[in-house]
Amino acid sequence: MVHLSTNSSIATMVFYSIITFFIGPLITRPFMGDHPDQCIAGFLLGFTVSIFLWMKYGRLLSSKP
Repeated sequence: MVHLSTNSSIATMVFYSIITFFIGPLITRPFMGDHPDQCIAGFLLGFTVSIFLWMKYGRLLSSKP
């Protein structure tokens, strides 16, 4: 398993973090206007998208040359 061993794997993890913690909540927040925890659904959406992207492309991006 490759974690933070190359610059491309670091960039990939930063990209997935941005999806999970910023883009996901930004997308779902307008739909949860009156709910007290608006960001939880966004975290879940971002995490799910990140997992699917990792399974499809992440291993190729972070593999060692």
